[in-house]
Amino acid sequence: MTLDQSPSLAPSTATGHSLLRLVEAMAAQGASRRTVGTPEAPYRQFVEALGVALYTTDAAGRITYFNEAAVELWGRRPQIGEEWCGSWRLFWPDGRPMAHGECPMAIALNENRPVRGAEAVAERPDGSRVHFQPYPTPLRDADGRLVGGVNVLVDVTDRRRAEADLRTAELDLAASNAVKDDFLGLVSHELRTPLTTIYGNAQVLLSRAPQLPPTERGMVSDIAEDADRLSDIVENLLLLSRLQSGARIDLEPLLLDRVVERLVTAFTRRHPGRAVTFSASSAPQPVVDADSTYLTLLMENLLTNANKYSDVAAPVDVVVQADTVEAKVLVLDRGLGIDGIEPDSLFAPFFRSAEARTTAPGLGLGLPVCRRIVEAIGGRVWAHPREGGGSEFGFAIPLSDGSGLTD
Repeated sequence: MTLDQSPSLAPSTATGHSLLRLVEAMAAQGASRRTVGTPEAPYRQFVEALGVALYTTDAAGRITYFNEAAVELWGRRPQIGEEWCGSWRLFWPDGRPMAHGECPMAIALNENRPVRGAEAVAERPDGSRVHFQPYPTPLRDADGRLVGGVNVLVDVTDRRRAEADLRTAELDLAASNAVKDDFLGLVSHELRTPLTTIYGNAQVLLSRAPQLPPTERGMVSDIAEDADRLSDIVENLLLLSRLQSGARIDLEPLLLDRVVERLVTAFTRRHPGRAVTFSASSAPQPVVDADSTYLTLLMENLLTNANKYSDVAAPVDVVVQADTVEAKVLVLDRGLGIDGIEPDSLFAPFFRSAEARTTAPGLGLGLPVCRRIVEAIGGRVWAHPREGGGSEFGFAIPLSDGSGLTD
């Protein structure tokens, strides 16, 4: 007697293949009786040792054998001759009752075909329930006549519980993120207008600084500086909120080195005490698809980061490089450095190292915003310790399709 050559009893594992060979042997053993019957040693020992629930039936669906793992799964020890399955009660995965005559084993025998991809819930006499996946397979003799069936039951209760917990956690996280994003957006918008007014008026007063007494001049300067810093925080919060909500960036071809050079010039104009050098190591000008507003905020964050954590006498170098695939922008400083810090953590929202917290104020939003911007335009971002001290922060953007490098 041979087993019909159909998909294996269980997933492709060593256990699944062993079960297939076992069932073939069991079927051959029962040839003289034209029924499956109870396996003899060493097959019975093998079935019991597997720890996988397994039972057999005759062609009419009456149970002829079951192992101890099946007893444990069912929560009861059925009588030999019971029909279809040893479960006390059966249910569909959605909770509807399942008649034993509707179970996968009944389908496999009535339709004379293996059943795969099914799932059911068995209720034990004590009221507990177990989710399982059955793998019922008809057994045929050498003439192709149906003589019985074998079923392997795989307990998936823990997996289903874990999946349900994961779905619940995902829903809770999504709800929490939605509330957070709404809150950040609301707060940011409400802060934007008064900060713009404060910063604008402070700049007007600073333009008249020679007419102010030294004390008042210092106070106005502090107001302008703090308003500018808070304005940057608000812009970063707004951008994080927009990008996390799935906002798309409108891209256009840009000459990257020209954009970066212009932004470096604007930054040094606002920070006259900081020396920032710019260089482009590639003669052809790289063209990338990006958004000038987002690039401005990206460079502003990287330059501000270098400025905050570097001695005022230490220069900051900005380098633009390009190959045939992408363009890179490097911001090199001689500041605190990032030795001993996992580079990826630097781009996590609100992360700040202990040394950074004692060196300069901040919320840890600049670098996360940089990552979100670069990833939104299809690029990558990184941070490395710099040989000789300091840090290298950089990003790369793919060259514009069809544009490449231009002279």
